[in-house]
Amino acid sequence: METLFQDLRFALRGLTKNPMFSTVIVFTLALGIGANTIIYSVVDGLILNPFPFPDPDGLVAVGTQYPKLGGEDLRFIEHLAPAEFIDIRDQSTTLEKVVAWDMGNRQVSMGDITENVFTGFWWGDAFETLEMPPLLGRGMTLEETIRGDPVAVLSHRLWSTAFGEDPSLVGGKIMMNGNPYTVVGIMPPRALLTGMDLWIPMGVAPEVYARNRRQFQIIARIREGHTLETVNTELEGLARRTEQAYVAEFEEYDGWRLEADTWTGANVRTLKPAALILMGAVGFVLLLVCSNVASMLLARSAGRRREMAVRRALGAGRSRLIYQLLTESLTLAVVGGVLGIGMAWFGVQAVANIIAGIPFLPGGVELNMRVMVFTAAVSMLAGVLFGLIPALQGSHTAVSGALQTEGTASTHGAGRLRLQSIFVGVEVALALILLVGGGLAINSVIRLNAVDPGFEEEGLLTMRLTLPREQYDGPAVDAFFQTLQEGIEALPGVQAVGIGSQLPTIAFSFGRVTTEFTQSLEEGQLPVAMLTLARPGYFGALGVPLQRGRVFNDLDVAGSPLVALLNETAARMLFPDQDPIGRMVTTEGQSLEIIGVVGDTRNRGVDRETTAEMFANHRQVPQFSNQLFLLVRTAGDPLSILPAVRAQVQAIDPDQPVYAIRTAEQLMESSTGTHRLAARVLSVFAAFALILAAVGIYAVVSFSVGERTREIGLRVALGAKGSQVRSLVVRRALVPVVFGSLVGLAGGIGVGRLMEGLLFNVSPSDPVTLVSVAGLFLAVAMIASYIPALRASRLDPVAALRDD
Repeated sequence: METLFQDLRFALRGLTKNPMFSTVIVFTLALGIGANTIIYSVVDGLILNPFPFPDPDGLVAVGTQYPKLGGEDLRFIEHLAPAEFIDIRDQSTTLEKVVAWDMGNRQVSMGDITENVFTGFWWGDAFETLEMPPLLGRGMTLEETIRGDPVAVLSHRLWSTAFGEDPSLVGGKIMMNGNPYTVVGIMPPRALLTGMDLWIPMGVAPEVYARNRRQFQIIARIREGHTLETVNTELEGLARRTEQAYVAEFEEYDGWRLEADTWTGANVRTLKPAALILMGAVGFVLLLVCSNVASMLLARSAGRRREMAVRRALGAGRSRLIYQLLTESLTLAVVGGVLGIGMAWFGVQAVANIIAGIPFLPGGVELNMRVMVFTAAVSMLAGVLFGLIPALQGSHTAVSGALQTEGTASTHGAGRLRLQSIFVGVEVALALILLVGGGLAINSVIRLNAVDPGFEEEGLLTMRLTLPREQYDGPAVDAFFQTLQEGIEALPGVQAVGIGSQLPTIAFSFGRVTTEFTQSLEEGQLPVAMLTLARPGYFGALGVPLQRGRVFNDLDVAGSPLVALLNETAARMLFPDQDPIGRMVTTEGQSLEIIGVVGDTRNRGVDRETTAEMFANHRQVPQFSNQLFLLVRTAGDPLSILPAVRAQVQAIDPDQPVYAIRTAEQLMESSTGTHRLAARVLSVFAAFALILAAVGIYAVVSFSVGERTREIGLRVALGAKGSQVRSLVVRRALVPVVFGSLVGLAGGIGVGRLMEGLLFNVSPSDPVTLVSVAGLFLAVAMIASYIPALRASRLDPVAALRDD
C-alpha cells in the first residue's frame, strides 16, 4: 500500500507538470467513457432492466402467430381472443395468476381540464401477477372486473402530474367519461404496462366474446418448478388441441402457434438489434480512444528514457516500473471516468427527456448503481488497455543505452514508431468500421426520404378524438363528426378536412375479406386487409388520388347500401385481372359493394411494403368506431390551425379533448424512427472516430519527423527538394493507413450485415458508401500527415544536423 500511494502521488505530480498533455488525454478519455456510459444507461433502462417487477424472468407474456393470416412474427399486443385466455387460464399447469386486458382511452376530468388517458380494461388483479403491491390502496378483484364496478387504479405518473400526489385521492372519486369512479389504488413508480396510466374493470365476462375477437393480451407467472421451456411445450400442445377442435370453423387456426416469452423479452425484442448496434459502436469508440491515448503515451515516453534509465540504475526492477506506469495510466483513466460521468449526466438527462415523450416505450433512463459500476469497470479496463503497451515499452529502457547518444536513441525511437504505426492502423480500422456503419445508415435514411408515401405530407395536421360511449351512440357519433367537419372546413386557411379510423403509418385494424375470386389466391394464405372506416373528404384531405370509380359522398349514409373502396394492392389481391367496380366483398359478416379504387399509400410506414386496405364508410356504420383521426389540410403551417380546431371541438362538446396531435411529416419521421436514430448516433460516433484517427495520424507523423530530424536535414543538405521531403513523409505515413483501411472496410461490410434490419434498400457492401467513406478518410489522413510533412520540408539543414 505504501508503494501504491507513492505511485499515486507521483502520478498526480506528473499530471500537473504537463497540464496540456494531461488535459488532452483526460478529455479524450472522458468523451469515450461518457459516450459508453450514456449508451449503457439506455441499454440498461430500456433493454436489460426496463421494469421494476420482482423476478422478471418469471413474468411472461403469451404471443401468437397465424401463418394463414400472413403473420410473420409472434405478436404479443392485441392478438388473443378471450376464449384463448380462458383456455390458458383454466388448462395450464405451468402458468398461474393469468390475467388479461384490452387497451383503449378514457376521458378523465382533472379540475377544469379533461384529458384523454390511455387505459387498460382488465380481467383480474394485475398487482397479484406482477407480485408488486400498489403504492397506495389496493388492486381490483376479479369479480369487480367482470361486474364492471366503477373503480379505478391510477399510475404514479398520472397521480403526480394531474392530482399532485394527493394521498386522500385513494377512496375518493374522479370523473371518467362523465361518470364517477372510486380510486382504489395507485401504481408504484415505473410500474407501467404498455404505457397505460389508468386501469379499470372490463365490465363483462370473457365468455361473451366470439372466439375470433382477437384484441386482448395476457400476462402470467411461471409456476414454481417449471421453466419457460416447459411452458412453451405445454402451450404447443394447447395450440394443437385448439386447432383440432376449431379449425373447421376458424381456418386461421391451421398451423397457428402459442409461445410465451418473458414480459421483458416480449417488450424489447424490436429494440434489441438497435441496442446491440449502439453498444458495438460505442465499444469501437472506446477502443479507438484507448489506441489514441496509447499512441500519445508512447510519444511521451520518448522524453522519459533518461528518467526510466535513472530509476533502473537506482535499483528499480522492470516490474516496479510497469506498476508505476500502469498506476499513472489508471490515474488518468479514473480522472477521465469522473469527468465522463459528469458529461454523461447531462447526456442521460437529455436522452431521458426524449424517451419520456415516446409513447409505449418500456422503462426509463437514469444513472443508477448498475450504470456507475459499468462506468467504473470501463474506466479501469480503459486504463489497462491504453497503459499496458506503453508501460511495457517504457520499462524496457536499458541504462547504458539511454545514456548514449542519438544513435541508440534512434533505435528505441524506431521501435516506438513501429508501435505507434500499429496503433494508427488499429485506429484507422476502427474508425472506418464506424464510418461505414454511419454511411450505410445515412444512405438508408436518404433512400427512405426519397420514397413516395402515396399521399401529400406537407400542410397536413392529424389528431385523434374518442367520444365516450356512455354519452354517444351511433347516430350521435355521426352527428358530432359531421358538425365538426363542416365547422373546420369553414375556417380560413383550411383546404380540406378528413376523418378516419386509421391513416398511413398508423395501422392497427385488420380483418378477413372474401370475394368470389378468393379461391384463386395463393394456397395456404387467407385474404387479410387493413379495415379502415373513413368519412367523405378523407381521401381529399390526404391527397390520395382516385384511380377509378368514385369516392364516398353525402348520399352514402346509414340505411343506404353498404359501399367500400380498395387501394390498388387490395384490388389486385381480391380481384386479379378483374375490374372490382360494382363487385361485392365480404368482411366481418357484412357485404359491401366496391365503388372505387384509390392509389396505394405506404400505410404501415415508408420502410414497409404497402398492405392491402379496404375503406368502409363510417357514416353508414358509425356505431363501429367512436375513436377517429381528424385530418386537416391547410395552406400554411398546419400547427397554426390547432387553436381554431380545438375551439370547434369545444363548441360542440367542451368535455371532448383532442390528443395525439402531430403533423403528417412527424408521423412519417416517427415511422422510421429506428432508422433515423441509428443514423444520427452512428454519425456522431463516426465523426468522433474520424477526428480521433486524424489526431492519431498527425501525432505519429509529428513524432516520426522529430525522430528523423537529422536524416531529413541531411537529405535537404544533399539537395532534396521540399516536395520530395513532403512526398516521402506522407507516403510513409499512409502505409498503416492503407492497411488499416483494408481491414476497416472488410469489418464495415461485416457490421453492415449485422445492421441489415436497420437498412432500407441499401446493401451491406454498398459500393457508393464504401467508396465515399474510403475517399473521405484518405483525404483526412492526407491532410493530417501533410501538415507535419510541410513542417519537415522547411527544416533548416544546419540546425537539424546540429540536433542531438
